[in-house]
Amino acid sequence: MTTLRMIGGTFGWYTVGLLSVILMIGSLAALIETFWARQSARARLRVTLCALLAFAVMIVLLDNAVLLGKPHLKADFMSFQIWLFELPWLLYAAMELLVACLLLLCLRSNRRFRCAHLTVDSIRETVNLLPEGIAVSTQDGTVLLANLKMHDLCRALTGSALSDTGRFWKDASASGEVQGESILCRVPEGSVWLLSKKQLTVDGQTYDQITAAEVTERYRIIEDLEEKNEHLQDLQRRMKAVSDLSGDMFVAQEEMAARSALHNQLGQVLLMGRRYLEHPEETDARLVYMTTRQMNAFLLGDAERPDRDEENEIRHTLALARSIGVRVDVRGPAPKGETARRIFAHMIQECAANTAKHAEGDTMTVTVTEEGGETCFRVSNNGKPPKGNVQESGGLLSLRHSVEAAGGRMEVQSQPTFQLTIYLPSAQ
Repeated sequence: MTTLRMIGGTFGWYTVGLLSVILMIGSLAALIETFWARQSARARLRVTLCALLAFAVMIVLLDNAVLLGKPHLKADFMSFQIWLFELPWLLYAAMELLVACLLLLCLRSNRRFRCAHLTVDSIRETVNLLPEGIAVSTQDGTVLLANLKMHDLCRALTGSALSDTGRFWKDASASGEVQGESILCRVPEGSVWLLSKKQLTVDGQTYDQITAAEVTERYRIIEDLEEKNEHLQDLQRRMKAVSDLSGDMFVAQEEMAARSALHNQLGQVLLMGRRYLEHPEETDARLVYMTTRQMNAFLLGDAERPDRDEENEIRHTLALARSIGVRVDVRGPAPKGETARRIFAHMIQECAANTAKHAEGDTMTVTVTEEGGETCFRVSNNGKPPKGNVQESGGLLSLRHSVEAAGGRMEVQSQPTFQLTIYLPSAQ
């Protein structure tokens, strides 16, 4: 039978020796892990037995190696050791196989224990797998725990590994945006992180904890909202400017309309007064007196603007035209709509004043017809034709504004004779 000493120096002996060293190292690692994790007594007994067997086989192999290398030291070995060297080498191979099986069983048990129980390694692994960064340190900045994400973030922000949380927080504050007790940092790769710091008290000891959460998407949304909000504020400023301008334009337009109306009526009063002075027998003195008195009261601020109600507006305008020496020949039905009646009266008032003042005429013909769904007012007079194109200003311009505001149109003809035509929608 081949003994252990007989195979010394052969391939088989080196194989058995190498396996014994590997099994010894694995057994020691399993032993440390089992006792560090505080596993059950059964698990600790199993791994201890595995380690002892591996150690015993390795010692016997080492002693045998010494004896093979120095035969003269045989007297220094005990008879029991010599007996062990004379045992079959297959026996040691079988013992190594047994140790290997026990070691596999221990490793399997440790793996199951890590999956089912919270251990230091499992905590470290879990912390490293977190998508957020976390670091725990003493108050002087000494790092006690930091996961991979926090180390990567520190390298991206400072260019070095995390070794001092105090310095890291200071550098982050200098390069980032301080928001209360947090810091908003943008790393070169483009992501945005929110760093927060707070204190923890465990067993009477105070520690600093720094956490980092990625807020890239949230920050992008906030930037978009801020940009849109700034755009809305700009639109509000523009709308306010337009509103103020519209208000000013409306006031100016109202003032212009009021001045034009006052100008027209004042002109009517003056023409009426001149007509009375030149032809007192043809003018109603009472009408001249009442109209002049009312206009004077308005100019002095003692009365409202001398407007007439809608029902009597046309009748009053015709009377004013007669009072300044202009006879108005109305051909066709009187307009019925409120807007048409108001514009009709305005037209007669303005044209009568122009007939007496510029054309030096005394008769004005007004024709009212319906043409293609529109009410048409056509005015002419027996006075002198204009010397050139009629310049629309004052009363005529005010009349055009009134017509266009009502959805109609106004045409002025200068040659061969003066003629003014107004078209209004029939519904008005």
